[in-house]
Amino acid sequence: MAFSAVENRALTGGFEEARRLIHAAMRIPVNEDAIAREFTLMGQPAVLYYVDGLSNDIKIQEYILLPCLRAAGEHPTREHLLQHVLPVGGVSVTVHLNTLLERVYSGDAALICGGVEGALVFDVKGFVKRGVQTPGTETVVLGPQEAFTESIRDNVVLLRRIMRTPALISERLSVGTRIASGVHLLYLDGVARQENLAEVRRRLAGCNVDYVSSIGMLEQLLEDRPGALIPQTITTERPDRAASFLLSGQILIGLENAPQMMALPMSLVQFFHAPDDSALRFQYGTFLRLLRMLGILIALLVPALFVALTGYHTAGMPLPLLTSVQEAQSRVPVSVFPATVAMLVVFSLINEASSRVPAVMGGSLGVVSALILGQAVAAADLVSPLLIVLVALSAVGSFVMPDYAMSIALRIGQLLLVIAAGLAGYFGIVLCGFLLLVRAGALTSLGTPLCAPAAPLRPRNPDLLLRYPVWRQRLRGYMARPEAMLRARGRMRAWEGKKRE
Repeated sequence: MAFSAVENRALTGGFEEARRLIHAAMRIPVNEDAIAREFTLMGQPAVLYYVDGLSNDIKIQEYILLPCLRAAGEHPTREHLLQHVLPVGGVSVTVHLNTLLERVYSGDAALICGGVEGALVFDVKGFVKRGVQTPGTETVVLGPQEAFTESIRDNVVLLRRIMRTPALISERLSVGTRIASGVHLLYLDGVARQENLAEVRRRLAGCNVDYVSSIGMLEQLLEDRPGALIPQTITTERPDRAASFLLSGQILIGLENAPQMMALPMSLVQFFHAPDDSALRFQYGTFLRLLRMLGILIALLVPALFVALTGYHTAGMPLPLLTSVQEAQSRVPVSVFPATVAMLVVFSLINEASSRVPAVMGGSLGVVSALILGQAVAAADLVSPLLIVLVALSAVGSFVMPDYAMSIALRIGQLLLVIAAGLAGYFGIVLCGFLLLVRAGALTSLGTPLCAPAAPLRPRNPDLLLRYPVWRQRLRGYMARPEAMLRARGRMRAWEGKKRE
Protein backbone atom coordinates (compact mmCIF):
# COMPACT_ATOMS: atom_id res chain seq x y z
CA MET A 1 0.00 0.00 0.00
CA ALA A 2 2.30 2.72 -1.28
CA PHE A 3 0.67 5.86 0.22
CA SER A 4 3.64 8.03 -0.66
CA ALA A 5 7.29 7.79 -1.46
CA VAL A 6 8.21 8.74 2.14
CA GLU A 7 6.32 5.79 3.60
CA ASN A 8 8.05 3.25 1.39
CA ARG A 9 10.77 2.79 4.00
CA ALA A 10 12.54 -0.16 5.61
CA LEU A 11 11.94 -0.93 9.31
CA THR A 12 15.62 -1.46 10.08
CA GLY A 13 16.46 1.63 12.13
CA GLY A 14 15.59 0.27 15.58
CA PHE A 15 12.41 0.11 17.64
CA GLU A 16 11.87 3.83 18.18
CA GLU A 17 12.46 4.65 14.52
CA ALA A 18 10.04 1.90 13.40
CA ARG A 19 7.45 3.08 15.94
CA ARG A 20 7.73 6.67 14.72
CA LEU A 21 7.36 5.66 11.05
CA ILE A 22 4.33 3.44 11.66
CA HIS A 23 2.61 6.01 13.89
CA ALA A 24 3.08 8.69 11.25
CA ALA A 25 1.91 6.44 8.40
CA MET A 26 -1.23 5.28 10.23
CA ARG A 27 -2.03 8.84 11.39
CA ILE A 28 -2.11 7.90 15.06
CA PRO A 29 -3.81 9.30 17.15
CA VAL A 30 -5.89 11.18 14.52
CA ASN A 31 -7.34 7.91 13.15
CA GLU A 32 -9.52 6.61 15.95
CA ASP A 33 -9.87 3.11 14.46
CA ALA A 34 -6.08 2.69 14.07
CA ILE A 35 -5.06 0.94 17.30
CA ALA A 36 -1.52 0.95 18.72
CA ARG A 37 -1.45 -1.32 21.81
CA GLU A 38 1.79 -0.69 23.71
CA PHE A 39 3.06 -3.19 26.29
CA THR A 40 6.22 -4.85 27.53
CA LEU A 41 7.36 -8.13 26.01
CA MET A 42 10.07 -10.03 27.94
CA GLY A 43 11.49 -6.77 29.30
CA GLN A 44 11.44 -4.98 25.93
CA PRO A 45 8.97 -2.33 24.67
CA ALA A 46 6.52 -3.64 22.07
CA VAL A 47 3.62 -2.25 20.05
CA LEU A 48 0.79 -4.18 18.38
CA TYR A 49 -0.89 -2.40 15.46
CA TYR A 50 -4.31 -3.28 14.02
CA VAL A 51 -7.46 -1.61 12.72
CA ASP A 52 -10.57 -1.81 14.84
CA GLY A 53 -13.33 -3.67 13.01
CA LEU A 54 -11.05 -5.29 10.44
CA SER A 55 -9.28 -7.61 12.88
CA ASN A 56 -10.76 -10.20 15.22
CA ASP A 57 -10.49 -8.88 18.78
CA ILE A 58 -10.80 -12.34 20.33
CA LYS A 59 -7.90 -13.74 18.28
CA ILE A 60 -5.76 -10.73 19.14
CA GLN A 61 -6.53 -11.11 22.84
CA GLU A 62 -6.08 -14.89 23.14
CA TYR A 63 -3.36 -15.65 20.61
CA ILE A 64 -1.15 -12.52 20.66
CA LEU A 65 -1.58 -10.26 23.69
CA LEU A 66 -2.01 -12.88 26.45
CA PRO A 67 0.91 -15.09 25.30
CA CYS A 68 3.14 -12.03 24.99
CA LEU A 69 2.24 -10.72 28.46
CA ARG A 70 2.82 -14.15 30.01
CA ALA A 71 6.14 -14.78 28.27
CA ALA A 72 9.15 -14.93 30.58
CA GLY A 73 12.81 -14.24 29.91
CA GLU A 74 14.92 -11.40 28.56
CA HIS A 75 16.11 -10.24 25.17
CA PRO A 76 13.43 -11.78 22.92
CA THR A 77 14.43 -13.07 19.51
CA ARG A 78 12.31 -13.60 16.45
CA GLU A 79 12.86 -17.37 16.48
CA HIS A 80 11.92 -17.66 20.16
CA LEU A 81 8.73 -15.65 19.69
CA LEU A 82 7.62 -17.70 16.71
CA GLN A 83 8.49 -21.10 18.17
CA HIS A 84 7.61 -20.75 21.86
CA VAL A 85 5.49 -17.67 22.55
CA LEU A 86 3.00 -16.98 19.76
CA PRO A 87 0.72 -19.92 18.81
CA VAL A 88 -0.57 -18.33 15.59
CA GLY A 89 -0.63 -20.26 12.33
CA GLY A 90 -0.65 -17.48 9.76
CA VAL A 91 2.38 -15.37 10.63
CA SER A 92 4.99 -13.74 8.41
CA VAL A 93 7.90 -11.35 8.78
CA THR A 94 8.33 -8.08 6.92
CA VAL A 95 10.87 -5.27 7.05
CA HIS A 96 9.05 -2.95 4.64
CA LEU A 97 6.64 -0.30 5.86
CA ASN A 98 4.36 -0.38 2.81
CA THR A 99 3.91 -4.15 3.13
CA LEU A 100 3.07 -3.76 6.82
CA LEU A 101 0.47 -1.08 6.06
CA GLU A 102 -1.12 -3.16 3.31
CA ARG A 103 -1.46 -6.17 5.62
CA VAL A 104 -2.76 -4.13 8.59
CA TYR A 105 -5.40 -2.40 6.49
CA SER A 106 -6.41 -5.82 5.13
CA GLY A 107 -7.33 -6.99 8.63
CA ASP A 108 -4.02 -8.36 9.94
CA ALA A 109 -2.10 -7.28 13.04
CA ALA A 110 1.57 -6.25 13.14
CA LEU A 111 3.92 -6.53 16.14
CA ILE A 112 7.20 -4.67 16.57
CA CYS A 113 9.45 -5.29 19.55
CA GLY A 114 12.72 -3.90 20.83
CA GLY A 115 15.62 -6.10 19.82
CA VAL A 116 13.66 -7.80 17.03
CA GLU A 117 14.34 -6.56 13.52
CA GLY A 118 11.32 -5.95 11.31
CA ALA A 119 7.72 -6.71 12.21
CA LEU A 120 5.72 -9.88 12.79
CA VAL A 121 2.42 -9.85 10.87
CA PHE A 122 -0.42 -12.10 12.07
CA ASP A 123 -3.42 -13.26 10.09
CA VAL A 124 -6.30 -12.31 12.42
CA LYS A 125 -8.86 -11.02 9.93
CA GLY A 126 -12.34 -10.58 11.35
CA PHE A 127 -14.20 -8.05 9.24
CA VAL A 128 -17.88 -8.40 8.35
CA LYS A 129 -18.54 -10.09 5.01
CA ARG A 130 -21.42 -11.50 3.01
CA GLY A 131 -21.97 -15.24 3.07
CA VAL A 132 -22.17 -17.54 0.06
CA GLN A 133 -25.49 -17.01 -1.73
CA THR A 134 -27.20 -18.03 -4.94
CA PRO A 135 -26.10 -16.40 -8.23
CA GLY A 136 -27.93 -13.23 -9.17
CA THR A 137 -27.25 -13.02 -12.92
CA GLU A 138 -26.14 -16.52 -13.97
CA THR A 139 -29.10 -18.53 -12.75
CA VAL A 140 -29.42 -22.17 -13.79
CA VAL A 141 -32.03 -24.91 -13.55
CA LEU A 142 -29.52 -27.71 -13.05
CA GLY A 143 -26.17 -27.40 -11.33
CA PRO A 144 -24.73 -25.81 -8.17
CA GLN A 145 -26.44 -22.81 -6.64
CA GLU A 146 -23.38 -21.07 -5.15
CA ALA A 147 -21.91 -17.73 -6.16
CA PHE A 148 -18.71 -15.86 -5.40
CA THR A 149 -18.69 -13.27 -2.63
CA GLU A 150 -16.72 -10.06 -1.98
CA SER A 151 -14.09 -12.01 0.01
CA ILE A 152 -11.31 -13.21 -2.28
CA ARG A 153 -10.26 -15.77 0.31
CA ASP A 154 -13.73 -17.34 0.32
CA ASN A 155 -13.75 -17.34 -3.49
CA VAL A 156 -10.46 -19.23 -3.65
CA VAL A 157 -11.78 -21.71 -1.09
CA LEU A 158 -14.89 -22.29 -3.22
CA LEU A 159 -12.67 -23.10 -6.18
CA ARG A 160 -10.40 -25.37 -4.18
CA ARG A 161 -13.40 -27.27 -2.86
CA ILE A 162 -14.33 -28.04 -6.48
CA MET A 163 -10.77 -28.69 -7.75
CA ARG A 164 -8.99 -30.66 -5.03
CA THR A 165 -5.55 -30.72 -6.56
CA PRO A 166 -2.20 -29.08 -5.76
CA ALA A 167 -1.98 -28.15 -9.46
CA LEU A 168 -4.38 -25.27 -8.78
CA ILE A 169 -2.00 -22.36 -8.17
CA SER A 170 -3.08 -19.14 -6.48
CA GLU A 171 -0.63 -16.25 -6.76
CA ARG A 172 -1.29 -13.14 -4.67
CA LEU A 173 -0.49 -9.85 -6.40
CA SER A 174 -1.69 -6.27 -6.03
CA VAL A 175 -2.77 -3.39 -8.26
CA GLY A 176 -3.00 0.29 -7.43
CA THR A 177 -0.20 2.78 -6.93
CA ARG A 178 -1.75 4.67 -4.01
CA ILE A 179 -4.23 2.23 -2.46
CA ALA A 180 -3.37 -1.37 -3.26
CA SER A 181 -6.11 -3.89 -4.05
CA GLY A 182 -5.42 -7.58 -3.55
CA VAL A 183 -5.48 -9.65 -6.74
CA HIS A 184 -5.29 -13.42 -6.99
CA LEU A 185 -4.00 -15.08 -10.15
CA LEU A 186 -5.36 -18.63 -10.44
CA TYR A 187 -4.41 -21.27 -13.00
CA LEU A 188 -3.78 -24.99 -13.40
CA ASP A 189 -0.08 -25.75 -13.37
CA GLY A 190 0.84 -27.75 -16.46
CA VAL A 191 -2.31 -26.71 -18.33
CA ALA A 192 -2.14 -22.91 -18.64
CA ARG A 193 0.39 -21.52 -21.10
CA GLN A 194 3.44 -19.91 -19.52
CA GLU A 195 3.50 -17.09 -22.07
CA ASN A 196 -0.08 -16.17 -21.12
CA LEU A 197 0.86 -16.12 -17.43
CA ALA A 198 3.84 -13.89 -18.11
CA GLU A 199 1.70 -11.48 -20.14
CA VAL A 200 -0.96 -11.26 -17.41
CA ARG A 201 1.69 -10.53 -14.77
CA ARG A 202 3.20 -7.85 -17.01
CA ARG A 203 -0.15 -6.14 -17.56
CA LEU A 204 -1.04 -6.25 -13.87
CA ALA A 205 2.30 -4.70 -12.99
CA GLY A 206 1.67 -1.96 -15.56
CA CYS A 207 -1.68 -0.84 -14.12
CA ASN A 208 -0.72 2.71 -13.17
CA VAL A 209 -3.87 3.84 -11.32
CA ASP A 210 -4.48 4.98 -7.77
CA TYR A 211 -7.12 2.37 -6.95
CA VAL A 212 -8.99 -0.45 -8.70
CA SER A 213 -12.51 -0.67 -7.29
CA SER A 214 -14.16 -3.39 -9.38
CA ILE A 215 -13.47 -6.30 -11.70
CA GLY A 216 -14.94 -4.23 -14.57
CA MET A 217 -12.38 -1.49 -14.00
CA LEU A 218 -9.59 -4.08 -13.96
CA GLU A 219 -10.97 -5.55 -17.19
CA GLN A 220 -10.61 -2.19 -18.94
CA LEU A 221 -6.99 -1.99 -17.80
CA LEU A 222 -6.09 -5.50 -19.02
CA GLU A 223 -8.00 -6.08 -22.26
CA ASP A 224 -6.32 -5.66 -25.63
CA ARG A 225 -8.75 -3.15 -27.19
CA PRO A 226 -10.72 -1.20 -24.55
CA GLY A 227 -12.51 0.80 -27.26
CA ALA A 228 -13.96 -2.23 -29.02
CA LEU A 229 -17.67 -3.01 -28.84
CA ILE A 230 -17.11 -6.69 -27.95
CA PRO A 231 -15.47 -7.44 -24.57
CA GLN A 232 -12.24 -9.44 -24.73
CA THR A 233 -12.55 -11.02 -21.30
CA ILE A 234 -15.36 -13.01 -19.74
CA THR A 235 -16.52 -12.72 -16.13
CA THR A 236 -18.47 -15.16 -14.02
CA GLU A 237 -19.95 -15.26 -10.54
CA ARG A 238 -20.18 -19.07 -10.49
CA PRO A 239 -17.35 -21.24 -9.08
CA ASP A 240 -18.32 -24.21 -11.28
CA ARG A 241 -18.03 -22.15 -14.45
CA ALA A 242 -14.75 -20.67 -13.26
CA ALA A 243 -13.46 -24.23 -12.75
CA SER A 244 -14.38 -25.08 -16.36
CA PHE A 245 -12.33 -22.08 -17.51
CA LEU A 246 -9.33 -23.39 -15.56
CA LEU A 247 -9.70 -26.84 -17.12
CA SER A 248 -9.64 -25.23 -20.57
CA GLY A 249 -6.25 -23.65 -19.89
CA GLN A 250 -7.55 -20.15 -19.13
CA ILE A 251 -6.33 -17.89 -16.34
CA LEU A 252 -8.62 -16.55 -13.63
CA ILE A 253 -8.18 -13.16 -11.98
CA GLY A 254 -9.97 -12.47 -8.71
CA LEU A 255 -10.11 -9.06 -7.06
CA GLU A 256 -10.78 -8.27 -3.41
CA ASN A 257 -14.30 -6.86 -2.91
CA ALA A 258 -15.44 -8.19 -6.31
CA PRO A 259 -18.03 -11.03 -6.37
CA GLN A 260 -16.92 -12.12 -9.86
CA MET A 261 -13.81 -13.58 -11.43
CA MET A 262 -12.41 -12.73 -14.83
CA ALA A 263 -11.07 -15.31 -17.29
CA LEU A 264 -8.66 -14.72 -20.16
CA PRO A 265 -7.79 -15.44 -22.87
CA MET A 266 -11.25 -16.27 -24.13
CA SER A 267 -13.09 -17.19 -27.30
CA LEU A 268 -16.13 -15.47 -28.79
CA VAL A 269 -18.17 -18.69 -28.69
CA GLN A 270 -17.95 -18.77 -24.90
CA PHE A 271 -20.42 -15.89 -24.76
CA PHE A 272 -23.08 -18.26 -26.13
CA HIS A 273 -22.48 -20.95 -23.51
CA ALA A 274 -24.81 -21.06 -20.53
CA PRO A 275 -23.49 -22.29 -17.15
CA ASP A 276 -25.75 -25.36 -17.08
CA ASP A 277 -25.07 -26.54 -20.66
CA SER A 278 -22.68 -29.20 -19.40
CA ALA A 279 -25.24 -30.42 -16.83
CA LEU A 280 -27.76 -31.26 -19.57
CA ARG A 281 -27.73 -34.20 -21.96
CA PHE A 282 -26.09 -33.23 -25.22
CA GLN A 283 -29.40 -33.35 -27.18
CA TYR A 284 -30.97 -30.82 -24.82
CA GLY A 285 -27.88 -28.64 -24.66
CA THR A 286 -27.61 -28.52 -28.46
CA PHE A 287 -31.29 -27.58 -28.81
CA LEU A 288 -30.98 -24.77 -26.27
CA ARG A 289 -27.82 -23.40 -27.90
CA LEU A 290 -29.49 -23.37 -31.32
CA LEU A 291 -32.51 -21.65 -29.76
CA ARG A 292 -30.16 -19.13 -28.15
CA MET A 293 -28.45 -18.35 -31.47
CA LEU A 294 -31.85 -17.99 -33.15
CA GLY A 295 -32.87 -15.45 -30.51
CA ILE A 296 -29.67 -13.49 -31.04
CA LEU A 297 -30.21 -13.40 -34.83
CA ILE A 298 -33.78 -12.21 -34.27
CA ALA A 299 -32.57 -9.47 -31.95
CA LEU A 300 -29.97 -8.27 -34.45
CA LEU A 301 -31.75 -8.57 -37.78
CA VAL A 302 -35.55 -8.37 -37.37
CA PRO A 303 -35.82 -4.59 -36.62
CA ALA A 304 -33.24 -3.74 -39.29
CA LEU A 305 -34.91 -5.93 -41.94
CA PHE A 306 -38.31 -4.39 -41.17
CA VAL A 307 -36.92 -0.88 -41.62
CA ALA A 308 -35.19 -1.87 -44.88
CA LEU A 309 -38.30 -3.58 -46.27
CA THR A 310 -40.71 -0.76 -45.49
CA GLY A 311 -38.35 2.02 -46.53
CA TYR A 312 -36.47 0.72 -49.57
CA HIS A 313 -37.56 -2.75 -50.67
CA THR A 314 -41.34 -2.85 -50.53
CA ALA A 315 -41.36 -5.01 -53.69
CA GLY A 316 -39.91 -7.85 -51.62
CA MET A 317 -42.91 -7.97 -49.26
CA PRO A 318 -45.99 -10.12 -49.92
CA LEU A 319 -48.93 -8.02 -51.04
CA PRO A 320 -51.20 -8.77 -48.03
CA LEU A 321 -48.39 -7.89 -45.61
CA LEU A 322 -47.52 -4.74 -47.57
CA THR A 323 -51.16 -3.66 -47.57
CA SER A 324 -51.45 -4.22 -43.81
CA VAL A 325 -48.26 -2.29 -43.11
CA GLN A 326 -49.25 0.62 -45.35
CA GLU A 327 -52.73 0.87 -43.81
CA ALA A 328 -51.30 0.89 -40.29
CA GLN A 329 -48.58 3.35 -41.26
CA SER A 330 -51.10 5.74 -42.84
CA ARG A 331 -52.55 6.44 -39.40
CA VAL A 332 -49.14 7.00 -37.76
CA PRO A 333 -47.51 10.46 -37.88
CA VAL A 334 -43.96 9.07 -37.56
CA SER A 335 -42.19 7.05 -40.26
CA VAL A 336 -40.90 3.55 -39.62
CA PHE A 337 -37.20 4.38 -39.29
CA PRO A 338 -37.31 6.96 -36.47
CA ALA A 339 -40.14 5.06 -34.78
CA THR A 340 -38.05 1.87 -34.69
CA VAL A 341 -35.06 3.67 -33.24
CA ALA A 342 -37.28 5.34 -30.64
CA MET A 343 -38.94 2.04 -29.65
CA LEU A 344 -35.58 0.29 -29.28
CA VAL A 345 -34.34 3.11 -27.07
CA VAL A 346 -37.55 2.96 -25.00
CA PHE A 347 -37.23 -0.79 -24.49
CA SER A 348 -33.57 -0.36 -23.46
CA LEU A 349 -34.66 2.39 -21.07
CA ILE A 350 -37.29 0.10 -19.53
CA ASN A 351 -34.75 -2.70 -19.20
CA GLU A 352 -32.28 -0.40 -17.46
CA ALA A 353 -34.93 1.01 -15.17
CA SER A 354 -36.15 -2.46 -14.18
CA SER A 355 -32.62 -3.44 -13.16
CA ARG A 356 -32.13 -0.29 -11.03
CA VAL A 357 -35.42 0.06 -9.18
CA PRO A 358 -35.94 -1.78 -5.87
CA ALA A 359 -37.01 -5.40 -6.20
CA VAL A 360 -40.48 -4.74 -4.77
CA MET A 361 -41.17 -2.31 -7.63
CA GLY A 362 -39.75 -4.41 -10.46
CA GLY A 363 -42.99 -6.30 -11.12
CA SER A 364 -45.04 -3.12 -11.20
CA LEU A 365 -42.62 -1.49 -13.63
CA GLY A 366 -42.84 -4.49 -15.96
CA VAL A 367 -46.65 -4.40 -15.98
CA VAL A 368 -46.78 -0.64 -16.55
CA SER A 369 -44.19 -0.61 -19.33
CA ALA A 370 -45.18 -3.77 -21.18
CA LEU A 371 -48.97 -3.58 -20.97
CA ILE A 372 -50.18 -0.07 -20.23
CA LEU A 373 -47.50 1.85 -22.12
CA GLY A 374 -47.52 -0.46 -25.14
CA GLN A 375 -51.31 -0.50 -25.34
CA ALA A 376 -51.51 3.27 -24.95
CA VAL A 377 -48.95 3.91 -27.69
CA ALA A 378 -50.78 1.60 -30.09
CA ALA A 379 -54.21 3.04 -29.25
CA ALA A 380 -52.95 6.59 -29.77
CA ASP A 381 -51.61 5.65 -33.24
CA LEU A 382 -48.15 6.90 -32.35
CA VAL A 383 -46.46 3.80 -33.80
CA SER A 384 -47.63 0.78 -35.74
CA PRO A 385 -48.82 -2.23 -33.66
CA LEU A 386 -46.72 -4.50 -35.91
CA LEU A 387 -43.63 -2.47 -35.04
CA ILE A 388 -44.33 -2.90 -31.32
CA VAL A 389 -44.59 -6.66 -31.83
CA LEU A 390 -41.32 -6.87 -33.77
CA VAL A 391 -39.40 -4.68 -31.32
CA ALA A 392 -40.74 -6.69 -28.38
CA LEU A 393 -39.71 -9.92 -30.16
CA SER A 394 -36.21 -8.57 -30.71
CA ALA A 395 -36.02 -7.51 -27.05
CA VAL A 396 -36.94 -11.05 -25.97
CA GLY A 397 -34.27 -12.40 -28.31
CA SER A 398 -31.61 -10.19 -26.72
CA PHE A 399 -32.44 -11.59 -23.26
CA VAL A 400 -31.24 -15.09 -24.21
CA MET A 401 -27.60 -13.91 -24.22
CA PRO A 402 -26.09 -15.51 -21.07
CA ASP A 403 -23.38 -12.85 -20.62
CA TYR A 404 -24.58 -9.46 -19.35
CA ALA A 405 -21.80 -7.40 -20.95
CA MET A 406 -22.30 -9.10 -24.31
CA SER A 407 -26.07 -8.47 -24.12
CA ILE A 408 -25.35 -4.72 -23.92
CA ALA A 409 -23.05 -5.01 -26.96
CA LEU A 410 -25.88 -6.88 -28.72
CA ARG A 411 -28.31 -4.02 -28.13
CA ILE A 412 -25.77 -1.49 -29.43
CA GLY A 413 -25.20 -3.61 -32.54
CA GLN A 414 -28.97 -3.80 -32.98
CA LEU A 415 -29.20 -0.01 -33.06
CA LEU A 416 -26.28 0.26 -35.49
CA LEU A 417 -27.92 -2.17 -37.93
CA VAL A 418 -31.25 -0.31 -37.73
CA ILE A 419 -29.53 3.01 -38.46
CA ALA A 420 -27.66 1.43 -41.38
CA ALA A 421 -30.92 -0.03 -42.72
CA GLY A 422 -32.64 3.34 -42.43
CA LEU A 423 -29.86 5.04 -44.37
CA ALA A 424 -29.16 2.50 -47.12
CA GLY A 425 -31.56 -0.46 -46.89
CA TYR A 426 -30.20 -3.95 -47.51
CA PHE A 427 -26.88 -2.50 -48.61
CA GLY A 428 -26.50 -0.71 -45.29
CA ILE A 429 -27.29 -3.90 -43.33
CA VAL A 430 -24.77 -5.93 -45.32
CA LEU A 431 -22.09 -3.24 -45.07
CA CYS A 432 -22.57 -2.68 -41.33
CA GLY A 433 -22.70 -6.42 -40.64
CA PHE A 434 -19.53 -6.94 -42.68
CA LEU A 435 -17.70 -4.20 -40.79
CA LEU A 436 -18.80 -5.66 -37.44
CA LEU A 437 -17.59 -9.13 -38.48
CA VAL A 438 -14.26 -7.76 -39.72
CA ARG A 439 -13.78 -5.87 -36.47
CA ALA A 440 -14.60 -8.97 -34.44
CA GLY A 441 -12.14 -11.02 -36.51
CA ALA A 442 -9.37 -8.50 -35.81
CA LEU A 443 -9.83 -8.53 -32.03
CA THR A 444 -7.59 -10.50 -29.71
CA SER A 445 -7.82 -11.63 -26.12
CA LEU A 446 -4.43 -11.61 -24.40
CA GLY A 447 -2.88 -11.75 -27.86
CA THR A 448 -5.04 -14.74 -28.90
CA PRO A 449 -7.52 -14.28 -31.81
CA LEU A 450 -11.00 -13.75 -30.37
CA CYS A 451 -12.72 -15.69 -33.17
CA ALA A 452 -10.45 -18.73 -32.82
CA PRO A 453 -10.68 -21.69 -33.17
CA ALA A 454 -12.84 -20.92 -36.23
CA ALA A 455 -10.88 -17.94 -37.62
CA PRO A 456 -8.05 -18.75 -37.64
CA LEU A 457 -8.31 -22.52 -37.28
CA ARG A 458 -6.87 -23.92 -34.06
CA PRO A 459 -6.93 -27.32 -32.34
CA ARG A 460 -10.19 -27.29 -30.45
CA ASN A 461 -12.60 -29.01 -28.18
CA PRO A 462 -15.65 -29.94 -30.31
CA ASP A 463 -17.96 -28.38 -27.69
CA LEU A 464 -18.31 -25.02 -29.47
CA LEU A 465 -21.61 -23.87 -30.96
CA LEU A 466 -23.11 -27.34 -30.67
CA ARG A 467 -23.17 -29.30 -27.41
CA TYR A 468 -21.14 -32.41 -28.15
CA PRO A 469 -21.37 -35.50 -25.91
CA VAL A 470 -18.96 -35.56 -22.99
CA TRP A 471 -17.19 -38.70 -24.26
CA ARG A 472 -16.36 -36.88 -27.53
CA GLN A 473 -14.55 -34.01 -25.79
CA ARG A 474 -10.99 -35.31 -25.61
CA LEU A 475 -9.27 -32.01 -26.41
CA ARG A 476 -8.97 -29.00 -24.13
CA GLY A 477 -8.50 -26.51 -26.93
CA TYR A 478 -5.94 -24.06 -28.22
CA MET A 479 -5.72 -22.02 -24.98
CA ALA A 480 -4.02 -24.86 -23.10
CA ARG A 481 -0.39 -25.91 -23.36
CA PRO A 482 0.24 -28.25 -26.32
CA GLU A 483 1.35 -31.14 -24.11
CA ALA A 484 -1.82 -30.79 -21.99
CA MET A 485 -4.23 -30.43 -24.89
CA LEU A 486 -5.28 -34.08 -24.81
CA ARG A 487 -7.82 -34.38 -22.04
CA ALA A 488 -8.12 -38.19 -22.02
CA ARG A 489 -6.83 -41.23 -23.92
CA GLY A 490 -8.92 -44.13 -25.11
CA ARG A 491 -12.57 -44.50 -24.25
CA MET A 492 -14.12 -41.88 -22.00
CA ARG A 493 -17.32 -43.79 -21.37
CA ALA A 494 -17.49 -47.13 -19.54
CA TRP A 495 -19.22 -49.12 -22.28
CA GLU A 496 -20.57 -52.53 -21.37
CA GLY A 497 -17.96 -55.13 -22.29
CA LYS A 498 -20.31 -57.92 -23.32
CA LYS A 499 -23.97 -58.48 -23.86
CA ARG A 500 -26.06 -59.45 -20.92
CA GLU A 501 -27.18 -63.02 -20.95
